[in-house]
Amino acid sequence: MLARLKSRVYLWTAGLMSLVARRAVGTARSQRGATTAEYALVLALVAIALIGVLGQLGQALDMRLDEIIDQISGAGKE
Repeated sequence: MLARLKSRVYLWTAGLMSLVARRAVGTARSQRGATTAEYALVLALVAIALIGVLGQLGQALDMRLDEIIDQISGAGKE
């Protein structure tokens, strides 16, 4: 009878430890998923900011290059 009780306690303990381990792994996975989602959100925001900044920079460079081309073209006519 004592052996049976020990066996049941062992099985119950093993089951409990297995449950705790599964919960710990599940929590770690959900945290990794949350971290991945957070990084994706930050990456998307950085990409949007870069698109805006590079668009403005492109327009400024285009205007500046037009001014330089006009000055070079005008220098040959003098």
